[in-house]
Amino acid sequence: MRQLGRRGTITILLVASMLSFGHVSSAVAQPSSGKAEQSAKSETHCAAEAAPINDPASQGNPVCFGTELEAEQYIQGLDPQNSSMRAAAASTILGTVYQDTNRNGSSLTLWGTNGCAGSVFGFSSLESGWNKSISSATGQNGCWVTLYTAVNYGGATLNCTPYCASISTWNDNVKSLVFRPTGTFG
Repeated sequence: MRQLGRRGTITILLVASMLSFGHVSSAVAQPSSGKAEQSAKSETHCAAEAAPINDPASQGNPVCFGTELEAEQYIQGLDPQNSSMRAAAASTILGTVYQDTNRNGSSLTLWGTNGCAGSVFGFSSLESGWNKSISSATGQNGCWVTLYTAVNYGGATLNCTPYCASISTWNDNVKSLVFRPTGTFG
């Protein structure tokens, strides 16, 4: 009987495994290309003021940073790019929308002059970078978030009470949003 080399033995073991366990994937683990690391580096985390829904004032333009923490610090008046500037002082985070599910990916944190107790804040038209880019959302500080499929709070609605880990078929279809007091729906 002929002796099998190392390669022949491995082949026989693989065939035996396939017979006893069913189909075995032929995929081979590859070293990390750093794609996940590159993706994390390309994330942007923005902060913008949401206007009270009954106030005709225009909504704020997003200010963007490299991390979500920097965006939150900016909202708290601790602008990491210019410590002498207190642009968003005396503001409250209303909630955050994310590009990916489960609070992952780039984010847009919206803030108002106070939480949602007795106030309703809106963002009637998302910036082009966020228009059709939202995959999860969360409300904070007494706010629930209502997502809309059209600008100016039109179209169909989805309420996140206070968190939507995934917005399913709504994924990348949100065009405006409202932060409402906990317990109220859009």
